Amino acid sequence: MTARPLIKENHVRYLEGTLPIILSAPHGGVAKPKDIPNRKTGVFDIDSYTSELTHDILEEFFLQTNNYPHAIVMDLSRTKVDANRAIHEATTKDEKAIATYNTFHDFIKDSKSKVDEKFGKGIYIDIHGQSHSHQHIEFGYLLFNDTLKLSDEEIEKHAEKSSIKTLKDFSDKSFVELLKGETSLSGLVNKKGLKAMPSQDKPYDENGEYFEGAYNTHTYSSLDGSSVSSIQAEFPFVGYRDTKENRKKTAKAFVSSLIEYMHIHFNFDLKRSF
Repeated sequence: MTARPLIKENHVRYLEGTLPIILSAPHGGVAKPKDIPNRKTGVFDIDSYTSELTHDILEEFFLQTNNYPHAIVMDLSRTKVDANRAIHEATTKDEKAIATYNTFHDFIKDSKSKVDEKFGKGIYIDIHGQSHSHQHIEFGYLLFNDTLKLSDEEIEKHAEKSSIKTLKDFSDKSFVELLKGETSLSGLVNKKGLKAMPSQDKPYDENGEYFEGAYNTHTYSSLDGSSVSSIQAEFPFVGYRDTKENRKKTAKAFVSSLIEYMHIHFNFDLKRSF
C-alpha cells in the first residue's frame, strides 16, 4: 500500500489531510531547475531522505488510522529555496523562487487554519535530518540546550517561550512532562525502541549538539496563542533514514508514538473515523 499522491504546485507537494496534524519537509528536495538561480548565501545542505521519510510517515498514518495528516513537501533543492528561513534569506529576488517559497508557506497556513477550524487544537511538525554524534531524534520546542540543563522547577518557567505554549491548556500534564517525561513525544518514541531527546534518559546533550527549532517551528508555534503547537523533529541519518527499511521502521514507531501522544494530551483517538 502506498500513500495517496500529493498534488504538486510550484515545486511543492501538498496533501490535504483529515487529522489534526500537519507535517512539513522543507529541506529534502533535490530538484535544481536551471530557470531558478542559486542562492548566494546561507546554508545549502540537503536533509537527505527526509522527503522519503515523510512519505513513509504518511503511508504509516493511513495504515494505522485509515486517515492522513496534512503534508507539505518541498521538491526544490535548498540551493534554490530554503523553506525554513524568512523570505529575504530563503530566496534570491527571482520571482519563481519567491512563488515556490510562498506556495510552501501558504499550504502550511491553510492547513493550520483547517485544523484550528475543525478541531480547535492540533500539532505541526517540521521534519529535518541531522548527523549529530549522539544519534538521537531531536524534538525542538524553541528552548536552547542550555535551558534543558536547568532544574525542572526552572524549566517550568520557560513554558511561555516554548513552541508548545498552549498545549498545557489541553493536557493535564505539567510542562516538564510534556517536554521530556514518559508521555512526552521523546518518552513515547523511546518506548518503541528508538532514541529521542529531550527525555528522562537524555534531557540535554552534553556537547551542545541539539537543534531547538528554527523559522518554521517559531512561525507556526503557539507562541501567539494559537491552538496549534509546533515541534521540530530532527532525525539522525544512520539507522533512521539511511535505508528504505530503516525509514519504514522509523515511520512506524514515530506514527504510533504520535497517535498515543495525541490521545494522551489532546484527547483525540486518531484510530476512530474522522
